[in-house]
Amino acid sequence: MPTMLVALALIAASPPEITADALRARYREVRLLTADVVQVKEGRFWARPFESHIRLRYTPQRVTWETLSPVPSTVVIEGGSLTVRGPSGEYRELAGMANDPRFAALLRFLRALLALDLASLERDFVLDYGPGELVARPRPGPDVPLFTGVRLRFDRDLELVSLELETASERTRLTFHHVRHEPAPPRPGTPEAR
Repeated sequence: MPTMLVALALIAASPPEITADALRARYREVRLLTADVVQVKEGRFWARPFESHIRLRYTPQRVTWETLSPVPSTVVIEGGSLTVRGPSGEYRELAGMANDPRFAALLRFLRALLALDLASLERDFVLDYGPGELVARPRPGPDVPLFTGVRLRFDRDLELVSLELETASERTRLTFHHVRHEPAPPRPGTPEAR
């Protein structure tokens, strides 16, 4: 009997197999996503990791990334522009950067990532689906990749739990808390999720 209970607990705790169809069904109707995010950045030559607390608000038209601590600031991505409000409260629009192809690629990547727009991500990344996670590796090409790797982890309901972004010299881990969607996405395994 104890062996059976342990086996059931292990089965229940195992992460779900992530598939493109399941993610599309879960996230296709989301018009608003909000979350509290803990961001931990580590650099190859940094003395210690840097932690930030963030409030995220995503709609298909606008992304607001509000850093609450340690240094308050707000970044807004709307259309092809990016506006930054620093700790002094002054706004600065970085519209001139819209002509930089790397900047445009970064904005496109961030929007695709937050929307879980798999078709857009697949243009620049090879996607590998596995138990509880989606791993994205840059496609070979002439451009210097923004990231050397991206890993998204999901819970049993396919809710995004964490996101890791790696470059040649840094790693950033975002952990999501109090995630809310409007409309609420269908739960995996329900008829609406198909």
